[in-house]
Amino acid sequence: MNSAPNQQGTNFGSQPAGTQNNNPFTNDLKGEFTSNFGGTNNFGTGTGTGTNAVSQIFKDGSFGGNNNTKYFIFGGVVLLLGILGWYFLSPSGVDVVDPDATPVAEGEEPTATEGETPAKVEEPAKTEATGAETAATPETTAPTAVAPETATAPSAGGAVQLVSPESGASLAYDETQGSASFSWSGGPGTIVFSRHSSMQPEVMRIKVSGTNYSFHRPWPGQWYWKVESEGSASEVRSFNVAPPVRRNIALTAPQTGGSLAGTGGAVTWTGDTGVAYYRVEMNQTEDWSNPQFKFSSSGTQVQLNGVPAGSYSMRLGAFSEVSGRWEYTQPIQVTVQ
Repeated sequence: MNSAPNQQGTNFGSQPAGTQNNNPFTNDLKGEFTSNFGGTNNFGTGTGTGTNAVSQIFKDGSFGGNNNTKYFIFGGVVLLLGILGWYFLSPSGVDVVDPDATPVAEGEEPTATEGETPAKVEEPAKTEATGAETAATPETTAPTAVAPETATAPSAGGAVQLVSPESGASLAYDETQGSASFSWSGGPGTIVFSRHSSMQPEVMRIKVSGTNYSFHRPWPGQWYWKVESEGSASEVRSFNVAPPVRRNIALTAPQTGGSLAGTGGAVTWTGDTGVAYYRVEMNQTEDWSNPQFKFSSSGTQVQLNGVPAGSYSMRLGAFSEVSGRWEYTQPIQVTVQ
């Protein structure tokens, strides 16, 4: 080791020996470099042992007693690494932002500073819009008026089509034949019956789940019908129900003006099909609501029993299965003896 730790040399300039250096870093390091590197001029032509000064620093622990020196060396290394890192890691072409420049909001053009002429910004050329690219403006497009929805009456001749019977069809009233059948196409609907072509007033209105309906014994007369379904209505058709055909019956004995015994006298007649039974009625008045004598039979003759002598009106009645009611012949005059 050198024995002249307080020697001052001319490391950074010519300075008289023993002169106090006003640089605080120099004051803190005075004696450290001279004692470790040796000689009067460690980096010049001194005679100290400066050839292995760096290795000697780490061998003899010359920095162990001075923390400021360690901090100085460590700080210098960190600073050097920081400079190198910034140089190698920073991207090329980084714009340098003027700290005094006024920030410009997005969409705004920069304002020229004093003494500068702002560059002229050319607007892009306008192109004509064609076809679907041309949007209609509120001034040229008139709003479309929408009429409020209104309930409409069912229109004739819609989806529902009547099938049977044909308009103007006719049938006779007959309880032995069952019901009258009506059919249509177009799905379920409501069948309506009336006695008038205007369909007013309605006699019946029946909702049907299928496409046919059986009218149970429509009574005689003129009828009109139609079918309504989902807001539409079919045409109106007519049909006629004729009165039931009368049973063809007639008294054969006694004849008009004839006579017979009040007990045992025989009454005969000709019958017809579709008759449940017959009845012979006798009355001395013209009120047939409650005749004085009645004799019934399922055949074509009866015998009188207990009829007092006198003049009577006599008629023959048949309960018709076709009409479902009593049908009578015209009364004749007879004498009971």
